[in-house]
Order: sequence, then C-alpha cells, then structure tokens
Amino acid sequence: MFKKLLKAVLPNPLDWIIKKAKKRGNTRFLLAWNRGLGDIALGLYAIVHRIKTNIPNAQITFLIRENLKEGFSLFDGVKFHVVPSFRRGVPYNILEAMKEVGLKEEDYDVLIEKPDPTYWVKWQRGKLTPKLKWSSAYDSLYKSLGLDEKYTYIAVQIHAETNYGLWRNWPISHWESLFNKLQDKEMVRILLLGFEQNPKINLPNVIDLRGKTTLLQVISLVKNLCSYLIVPDSGILSMLYYLDASFPLKIISFWGDPRHGVLKQRVASPNPMLSHIPLIGKKRDLSSVSVEQVCKLIE
Repeated sequence: MFKKLLKAVLPNPLDWIIKKAKKRGNTRFLLAWNRGLGDIALGLYAIVHRIKTNIPNAQITFLIRENLKEGFSLFDGVKFHVVPSFRRGVPYNILEAMKEVGLKEEDYDVLIEKPDPTYWVKWQRGKLTPKLKWSSAYDSLYKSLGLDEKYTYIAVQIHAETNYGLWRNWPISHWESLFNKLQDKEMVRILLLGFEQNPKINLPNVIDLRGKTTLLQVISLVKNLCSYLIVPDSGILSMLYYLDASFPLKIISFWGDPRHGVLKQRVASPNPMLSHIPLIGKKRDLSSVSVEQVCKLIE
C-alpha cells in the first residue's frame, strides 16, 4: 500500500530519466530486458516511443537474452545485443552484462538496468497502438515446415508458457475435447505452437510443432496459412496482435484476468483484417469457458 501511495505522488521515473537526459544533451540509451516476449509490444514499445518523442535523435539499444532475439528483430528503431548468460528469472548486473558482450560504459549516456513498463508507461493504455514491423522476406519461412496447403489450419497454443499465472491456461481436458470435436471437420488440421512439448496430444487431426519452430516461422505460418489462432494471454498473442501488416485472421483468446495483456492496452490491432474475440473466465477460472463456446466461433 505504501509503495502504491509513493508511486501516486512521486514523478514518473521514466519521465525523470528523460528530463535529466534531455537537459544534459544525452542521446545514447542502453536498457536491459530479461523478462517476457509479449512485453516488447505491451511496454517496451511505449518506453521507446516516450524517449524518442522527447529526444528525437535518441539511439536506443537493448541487452536481451537469446530467445528474445527474433521478437526484437521486429522492434523497429532499436538495436540489441544478446547476452549469453541471461536467463529468465535470474538476477543480472547491467555492467557485467555489458562486459560480456564487449560494450563499454563510456559508450552510453544513460543505463537503465530494470525498466518497469507496467508503471512507467501506463499512460499508453487506450492511446498508443504498438506496431511491430514485418518484412515480406519472412513470409515464406513457413514453407520449410512442409505443410499441405489444401487443409484449413487452426493454430493453437495450449499453454501460456510463463511462470506467472496458471490462471492464464484453459484446462487440458477442454483442449482435448475441442480437438476431438474438430475431428468431424475432415479438411481441418490443428497446429500446436510453443516450446513445451507436454502434454502429448495424439490425434490424427493434430500436428505438433512445439519446439520445432522459431518465432518468425510461427508468425509466418499464422499470417500466411492459418484461418484461426486460439491462444491464452501469451507472447505469441501479443506479437501477432500488434503485427503491423494486413492479413485475415480470427483470434480466439482466453482470459482468466482481463486486466492484463492486449485487453489491458485497450487499443485495436494495427491489422485492419484481424478479428479478436476474447473469452473471459469467471473469477479467474478459465474452466468456466466451455468447449461449446469455442466451437461456435469456428465456422
């Protein structure tokens, strides 16, 4: 409670950093990021936007972990360095991380070790639309997966793959029931996305791509081959929702708590052809979202 009161009366830390940097003529910013993929669009985009609005010639660089590299490749206007020792949830020191990748402290004016998008850029909600830059050179990446394009494909992520909030996940029993019902649609195939290969789903209409694709392959696949994306609140959802490209896609998303992710941002996707249908569980209980509700949304 005390911390909340302090935040309410103290200046916004990011605005204070920017004000001081502008006064000193600082332009070279280095930020460390070792948290979620979805936060690239949900928070870091707004931090960069705020800095560049006030300091147009700002040069912004991030220190990141390996599995964020492809996500940051869609983040226009920033540079990044992969720190081999970065592991999610493991504390780090920005100066040590800089040494690890051969950067010198004197090459930067402002070091931001732990940016806090949740607090620093809450002003963006309902006002700023994040946009992730897509290159047409990535469009063919899905073809290496060897999928038969005669089928209608439904892309699915059955687990949010985050250590924060088990309430984000629709029950596995519901997923299995949905997949069984979809077997009636002969020309429909389900593509499992993500990294974690459990639980196993052994059904003839399910193609398990978990752990077999890069992020850019996943986006290429959904963008160019899939009619539907069914997901919990996850990094994959945020990356596709804020992709600055025009392509038809119907997203069905699950929410144990709507005060998070793209729902919290309260802005439309930059993709004018994207349709988003959020299904919200009662009292953080996603089991209250029925399989029948989802089936009715799939034509």
